[in-house]
Amino acid sequence: MVCARFYLPTEIVTGAGCFGELGRLARRFGRRALIIGSRGRRELLERAATLLAEAGIEPSVWAEVQGEPTIAAVEDARACARTAQAELIVGIGGGSALDTAKAAAGLAHRPGAVADYHTGRKLEPGRNLPFIAVPTTAGTGAEVTRNAVLIDPARGVKESIRDDSWFPALALVDPELTLSLPPAITACTGADALCQAIESYVSTGAGPLTDPLAAEAIRRIGRSLARAVEQGEDLAARSDMLYGSLLAGIAMTNARLGAVHGLAHPLGARYGIPHGTVCGLLLPHVMAYNLPCAADKYACVSGLLGLDASGLTAAAAAERGVAHVRELLGRVGIPSHLAHYGVTEDAFDALAAEALAQSSLHFNPRPLQAEDVRAILAAAL
Repeated sequence: MVCARFYLPTEIVTGAGCFGELGRLARRFGRRALIIGSRGRRELLERAATLLAEAGIEPSVWAEVQGEPTIAAVEDARACARTAQAELIVGIGGGSALDTAKAAAGLAHRPGAVADYHTGRKLEPGRNLPFIAVPTTAGTGAEVTRNAVLIDPARGVKESIRDDSWFPALALVDPELTLSLPPAITACTGADALCQAIESYVSTGAGPLTDPLAAEAIRRIGRSLARAVEQGEDLAARSDMLYGSLLAGIAMTNARLGAVHGLAHPLGARYGIPHGTVCGLLLPHVMAYNLPCAADKYACVSGLLGLDASGLTAAAAAERGVAHVRELLGRVGIPSHLAHYGVTEDAFDALAAEALAQSSLHFNPRPLQAEDVRAILAAAL
């Protein structure tokens, strides 16, 4: 018997304008808050500080998130939390900001260096700071996951620290906060969300609780990704994308992901490719590889993407879905070749070894050996 587990302790508040409720909703968690985000969202961070102050919460701001989250950034953020005697942490931004804030909240009162936990030190039961997640991109679903993906540049490794206690206490999911997102970032983060929705749908860990969530995520993202990129002021498209990303996040944290993410982590760490971009680039190639073992599920994906599969076999409908995903991602500007980022064949063996060590590969519908990983990389080169 295969047992499945579904767990989501996060309170989720959605709706255009719900960010304005931050202060009222945060009061139950403490009276001193550290807000974590990037300099580029400083105005939004200051707005959050005002909302908290009006609710009687003393705010501090750490606006130093830059690029993908690193163990050094988390070390600095948790030091700031300690100095400010923060009783809660509010993360505002994309996946990098949320993962940095999540890790800072989870490690604020634990001994040792962040690097210790990144290399496998066990997370003993301890007091985490309550964490409120406010996503401003429709991509990672980090507002409803229990892991923080961090890079250690010294080791050239991109790995997760995960624990059930790391789920955010509260997620404020406001599509108005995504309206100003530039087209390129909308495309990159949207590609990540689509990838997570599809990978969790076909994962070997998928089941009757996660499938409807992943399916609705695919439907929403598939119909609105291009429109959100091309007409960024379209609130309906932005809502579809943000709620689709949210649903994909819930699905993936329970069903897990697959080979795209197993390959994306070493590629991102080695070549600095933005996570959503490398996921979008690899997705059609991994889908094509998986077809022999997941044709029925991919045929359903075709329907969810709005394609007419009347009279087609499951295999033909699935192939049509792969082609559509490739076309959609190309339309929004996701590159189609790894060579664009300096990837060469002589790195394939090392990349394959690193990818095969990733836990995501265990949930891919079609098993992979080193030669399979190299074949996917060659197709994407």
